[in-house]
Amino acid sequence: MFETREQFLTEAAALLLDDKIMPAVTAAGYDYARPNFRISVGFPPRNRGGKVIAVCFIKEASTDGVNEIFINPTIDDPIMVLDSVAHELIHAVDNCASGHRNFFARIARAIGLDGPFTATYAGPALRAALESYVMLLGEFPHKKMDVNLARPKQGTRQLKIECSDCGFTARASAKWVFQMPPNAGCPICDAPALNPCS
Repeated sequence: MFETREQFLTEAAALLLDDKIMPAVTAAGYDYARPNFRISVGFPPRNRGGKVIAVCFIKEASTDGVNEIFINPTIDDPIMVLDSVAHELIHAVDNCASGHRNFFARIARAIGLDGPFTATYAGPALRAALESYVMLLGEFPHKKMDVNLARPKQGTRQLKIECSDCGFTARASAKWVFQMPPNAGCPICDAPALNPCS
């Protein structure tokens, strides 16, 4: 049993590398070394878009030159977590050079990842291996987050009002904006049209 997510993930990644990924790399004739990496739970960058489950950064992105892998905290199913770790470790082996083609595609299929290469999942043989890893490692010490509950609900939304003549802007609650007379004047230039924007 592991106390931290990082301990669990690091040990699981070592099993995947030694048992599945590096033997497949060697068998395919590639001359890549076992990657140096760190793995943790964390949100992927916003520019990745969609519902990214995991991400691997090139080693040059880290000041000490190791690949950084992050697993999205909204998942806690250990098999889904581990098949995502396998996917990201393949990226780490070639430092993300092949994207989801060539080297990545060949090794992903060799270790038993199914589905489209941008959204792989464990096929039957790999799933059985991952289940045995979970039996060996114990419970994944993480429970998924509901990010919708993590953000406080906005109580009042301030609407922007703007003068179309001088550009004066202000914010007020909807209650006050909709009580304004139809041609409320601007307090700066007295123009007759102060418009609600958003």
